[in-house]
Order: sequence, then structure tokens, then C-alpha cells
Amino acid sequence: DDEMSVKQDRVCRHEAGHFLCGYLCGLPVRSYQVNDLGYPCVEFHPSSEGAAMGRELSSEEIAVLSVVAMSGSVAEALEFGEAKGGENDLIELSSIFRRSKEFIGAEKQQDLTRWGALAAYNMIISNKDKYESLVTAFREKKSVAECIAAIEGQS
Repeated sequence: DDEMSVKQDRVCRHEAGHFLCGYLCGLPVRSYQVNDLGYPCVEFHPSSEGAAMGRELSSEEIAVLSVVAMSGSVAEALEFGEAKGGENDLIELSSIFRRSKEFIGAEKQQDLTRWGALAAYNMIISNKDKYESLVTAFREKKSVAECIAAIEGQS
């Protein structure tokens, strides 16, 4: 059914956006599982050092996570002109801001969110071939290793 295939394409593009930007930013994958629609869903550790559970995050970590959080919606909007799947990403980004070592006020949060979206846009556009290979890997429900191979051009 056509509506379902558009929804699946949207999910694959959204999640591939997260995967590509998280990978390019050097974050390790925390979990990679199939969602309710039957497509892979990726979560990253908040730091290149891994879990960082409970500790405060540096401004560099916050910046990287802003890019990764916004990348799914940006990827979706590039294809469809709008994003439908970004609410949870924004909730996640809010909780990331609360873990900052330095207080981040509302205006700075808005700036970081916009900057994250712009940086994600630039990453996806400048890695369009890798991104499209990754979207295909997501559609085919490939493993993490196969998704990385798609980015690295070894598929």
C-alpha cells in the first residue's frame, strides 16, 4: 500500500540521517533495533567515550548531540519538505541540554537547536551518496556493520 511505503521511506530516511551524522561525529552506537514498523532505529552514546551515564556533558558533547538529534528531522525534510517524526528527538535534546555542565538558557537552546539542524543539513548534503546508500541499507534492514560499510563505500 502506497501510504505505508511513504511512511516506511520517511522512517528509513529519518533514522539514516541520525545514523550518518552520529557516525560522522564519532559517536558509538548504543542500540540498534527494529521499531514497530519493522525498520531499524538507532541510538548513540552521548560521548565518544561511551555511556557517560548520569554525568554532566561538556559544551562540545552538547554541540555534537544537537547535530545528531536534529539530523533525523533534517533528513526527512530534505526529501518530503517537512518532518513528521521529530518530536521525540526534541524531547531528547531538551534532556541533553539539562545535562550540560554550564547552564543553557532558552535562547542558547534555540541557537544550538538551529545550529544543530544547519550542521546536520551540511553533513547530509555533503555526504549525499553515503546517505542514500545508508537509506538503502535501512530499507533492507541491514546490521550495524553493514550500515557502516554502506557509509564507508564497502557495500
